[in-house]
Amino acid sequence: MGIFTSEPKRYEIDGTQLFCQFCKNDTFDTRYEQLHSPMRTFFSVEWTDKTATCFVCSKCGYMHWFMR
Repeated sequence: MGIFTSEPKRYEIDGTQLFCQFCKNDTFDTRYEQLHSPMRTFFSVEWTDKTATCFVCSKCGYMHWFMR
C-alpha cells in the first residue's frame, strides 16, 4: 500500500481510458507534484510553481504526468 491511502482506480483523460505506457495496466493511484523552475527555486518561492496531477500505475509504478 505504501504512501497511497485508497484503492487504485481506473481513469479517463478527455474521454480516453488511461493505460500504463509501460505495462498496459489500467488502475492507478493519484498524487500531485509541483513543477519547480530554476528562477523560483533561486528566490525560494517554489510554492508559486504549477502543480501536475500524477497517475502512478498500481502494477509497475510508472508515473504519468498531466497538466492543465
